[in-house]
Amino acid sequence: MTTVAEIAQQIVTKNGVTDADTPNPEESPARRLVLVPASKIRIRPVRWLWDTTPPDAPPTSHGRIPLNSLSLAAGGPGLGKSQFGIWLSAKITTGQLPGQLYGKPHSVIYAASEDSWSYTIAPRLLAAGADMERVFRVDVKDDEKMHARLSLPVDISLLGKAAEMYSVALVVADPLLSLLDSGINDYRATEVRSALEPLVAAADRHGFTVLGLAHFTKAGTADPLSRVSGSGAFGQLIRALIAFAKRENDDGDEEFVMSLEKNNLGRVGLPGHLYAIQPVTVETEEGPAHISRFALGPETSASVRDVMRDEGTVSAVDRAERTEAADWLEDYLTSADTAGEAEPRDVQNAANKAGITPNALRDAKKKLGVKSYKPKGVTNAAWVWRLPGYAPDVPVGDTPEVA
Repeated sequence: MTTVAEIAQQIVTKNGVTDADTPNPEESPARRLVLVPASKIRIRPVRWLWDTTPPDAPPTSHGRIPLNSLSLAAGGPGLGKSQFGIWLSAKITTGQLPGQLYGKPHSVIYAASEDSWSYTIAPRLLAAGADMERVFRVDVKDDEKMHARLSLPVDISLLGKAAEMYSVALVVADPLLSLLDSGINDYRATEVRSALEPLVAAADRHGFTVLGLAHFTKAGTADPLSRVSGSGAFGQLIRALIAFAKRENDDGDEEFVMSLEKNNLGRVGLPGHLYAIQPVTVETEEGPAHISRFALGPETSASVRDVMRDEGTVSAVDRAERTEAADWLEDYLTSADTAGEAEPRDVQNAANKAGITPNALRDAKKKLGVKSYKPKGVTNAAWVWRLPGYAPDVPVGDTPEVA
């Protein structure tokens, strides 16, 4: 009986297309399609670089960073993303990270473009307890470029070979976008994807995981992924997103929260973690070095998405405060005592007594179109705030506020 594959082969041969395994060099074009039946695909279970599954839960049900893939650690400035990358590196080099490599120390390539190795990265690795022989700085030697650096996608093949040679399990890109070739516009998602897709393929082929560090934009929705700088390129490439945030707890103290906000290969909605950034002193041959260290804390029901949602609520309250400030300022400047104008010092003192913050007062002034001017010809004249439409316009000859 003729199989479907044999029929398909007869059809493509009839149309002048030869099988990819036995090409005719005289007839086959340089570019051709290769169809692989699903029966030939090797099915593999997902394995996890970092897996926090508790003893009483199904195996690998709390996988957080999948092996041999691209994941992101993202957050605002000063939230400990780099310290987390150092912590993860230290755990891998000592075989202490819960997951597939637990008890099996592996090497790490730490590709950093912003922090100093001597003053920051190496001391942090030491403070985190890393096996310093297993963490590698990556340099590039190029006879044609005096100051060459690791560049994606140019150096992906070399990176893959080095990862295999040194038994590298993790490549930390700190930050990821800074490693892109200078000719790539990181605001164009298609260009960024074209640089990162070969990296993802190399990670799977050579058996290493990539943790890219990324920054949050200053404004946006409560969706952490949409807040990642360059998120248009990352959406379909990354397998996991670990986000970082800071919030005020019920006691009024600040605390750090990290949570898994994207998990393509495992469960979503896993518990987040509290964490701390601890000051640490490391002794060196030239004296003490004062640095910081990431410390993973207990699980929490809070998430970075929750924190962002709360920030949005605070913004709504903030807007309400500014509306209230505008109403107050209008009432103040239209009272019988002021008749449409007043010195800024008097306005500010009155606003302070009324509980109006300086920022809210400044926004209220702008919203109402209040003008500032200094009467001309008056010795040591003070600036005056004038409300348009109530008080006369700035008199001719007076000095209006510039800007």
